[in-house]
Amino acid sequence: MISELSAYTNIRPSFKAKLTVLDSSTHGLNGYSSSYLKTKADEYMQNGNFARAIEYYKSALNVDPYNADIHLNLAKTYGFNNNYKEAIPHLKAYLERNPEDIENITLLGENYKKAGMFARAIECFNKALGIEPNYDYAKRNLLDTQNLRLSCINPQKARQERYNTAVKNLTEAVRIAKSFFPAGYMDDMKDMTVSFDKTSKMGGRSNIAQYEHNKRKISITDEYTYADPRLTGAYLIHEFVHGKDNDPYTSVREEQDAYRTQARYWTQNVKDIYDPEMDYVANLYNQSAQALDDRVAEIYRLRDPAIAEVSYNHPPSTKKPHAFFLSKASTQPLKAYDIIV
Repeated sequence: MISELSAYTNIRPSFKAKLTVLDSSTHGLNGYSSSYLKTKADEYMQNGNFARAIEYYKSALNVDPYNADIHLNLAKTYGFNNNYKEAIPHLKAYLERNPEDIENITLLGENYKKAGMFARAIECFNKALGIEPNYDYAKRNLLDTQNLRLSCINPQKARQERYNTAVKNLTEAVRIAKSFFPAGYMDDMKDMTVSFDKTSKMGGRSNIAQYEHNKRKISITDEYTYADPRLTGAYLIHEFVHGKDNDPYTSVREEQDAYRTQARYWTQNVKDIYDPEMDYVANLYNQSAQALDDRVAEIYRLRDPAIAEVSYNHPPSTKKPHAFFLSKASTQPLKAYDIIV
């Protein structure tokens, strides 16, 4: 798939429509149904063409102005394109029809936060937590926003507080990962570093976690600084599976092993955190390990149709696969559609 960078990817269901590209400069957008325009916009969003997606979503709303799903997808696209203030009214329009949707109540708060409207952001996060007290997305955003508001008054205190939180979180998350793996599993990874950091973006969103082999480094997105350490630990476990090989390659089998290990940890050890990403992975695993394997294979073959089926140590073997088994795409930068929304 990629050389030297193994990125944790959201594997919840994605838009899959693939239609002939419509050139609006030639044909115009008038006369098309809202469902067609939305499908086209979904395709553009998935492929990272946010300006085009916004154009089509807005055209779809001209046809069907009360369609909540179109408002939601337009809001998400504005967010991916860093247009946070523009996203807010469309999220509010969606939530008027879906007032108990805690994921998008929190997303509204996140857009308020990124637009610098901290008081309104905090209201949203508290509202989501009033519905689901164990929702980590809202909890970590609430704490992060409180720190950002503190930084406006006392930046030095805010920096120190954020640093102390990061150190405590990562220390506990590493301890969790070490205690989950078999004895000796991590003995050859003592040179590895872990940190909260900026991670690569795919489709407008930061990777949750990534392993960079040339640096022997695992990065968790700094958006998770205030996450529960057990959630941070789940992503470290995933990336430690990649780091265990001590090679720069990945494969379908390696990704399946990483997701299986992560799902087993989450299923066995975490009962009181609501996190849609991890719960989705765990639910597939609880159906069967094969169900999770199939979904992982589907996603990673979408990213790179020529991805290798196996890589070094996946599965373990005395015979190592040769480099030519890796596709040319394994050395290419990640593309916009790699994020699975």
